[in-house]
Amino acid sequence: MNDLARHLATEARRLGLATDEVPDPASLAAFAAVVLEELMALGLLPSPEPELGCWAQARQPTN
Repeated sequence: MNDLARHLATEARRLGLATDEVPDPASLAAFAAVVLEELMALGLLPSPEPELGCWAQARQPTN
């Protein structure tokens, strides 16, 4: 099992989603947020608010 799958399973258990009961919408929304965050971190989805890394700098206007 890879690290992402393990992390998502842990989050699902923490949010109470690993049961036979119908999950509440708030827990599902929280889990969806975790999944989307992880997919954006892997670069598989675009981030709505991209952050410049420490290596990135704005270009000089004179270039």
